[in-house]
Amino acid sequence: MICFKILLLLCVINFVETGRRLIGFNFKTVSPTGHQQCLKLCTGHADCLSVNFSRNRLQCELNSQHETDNIAETEDFIYISKTSFPNELTSQQGEGGNLTCLRGQMRVSHSTNKSSCFISRCVEATPPPYIGYSANISVDLSSYTGNNTPGNVGESRNFTCPQGTVALGKETITCLANGQWETPRCLVCIESTDPKGENYWGSKNVTYTGKTCQRWDSQTPQSHSYPNNPENYCRNPSNHNGTWCYTMDPDSRWEDCDVPKC
Repeated sequence: MICFKILLLLCVINFVETGRRLIGFNFKTVSPTGHQQCLKLCTGHADCLSVNFSRNRLQCELNSQHETDNIAETEDFIYISKTSFPNELTSQQGEGGNLTCLRGQMRVSHSTNKSSCFISRCVEATPPPYIGYSANISVDLSSYTGNNTPGNVGESRNFTCPQGTVALGKETITCLANGQWETPRCLVCIESTDPKGENYWGSKNVTYTGKTCQRWDSQTPQSHSYPNNPENYCRNPSNHNGTWCYTMDPDSRWEDCDVPKC
């Protein structure tokens, strides 16, 4: 029965390549009940331009590209371009049939003969990292690396912080339900060439016990004679063995800061 349906499919669709599979552009893999459902799933995704359908495994791969040089000889699959789908699949009947979804969205038909779009993918490039640093410092992001391939909602991508910074928590970002990638977050770290942190330019402003740092241009609650830096970030202006700051706790004059090492 399955073989008969495949033969029927070949008769209806002009651009079917048996024994071939588009490699490298698959953004979603599903297990349909048959080839017809595979094609319907593709028509619902604005980003889907072709499918790979496995005749034996009933596996459907949605692709974000038409045929390229990345077509592989694979006996178990057939490759079908969206441009040659049957008209009854590409044209929606009833109210809402002319609805066109944006990239990264999927069209869903309702029992009321209406259609709507909902976000299913993050298609834009991953954002640059957020790095806390002094306002008078220029940050070089040339060594930042992210993964700019689109992803489905809920999927994660790895990133690497720029030189001189480390990841705040996990080194992955997730595609959110609003179609946007999470923002990578990096912290300025202390380089091995500066073990005391005398050149530290990050924005850490709490001590190792969690006390808030006092602004360097303030004399309250701690009076001091260090430069009037208009920030309350951990620094080392005294050749101490590490970064530190005066605290906002009247009973604790100063404390060390726990700044990460690079």
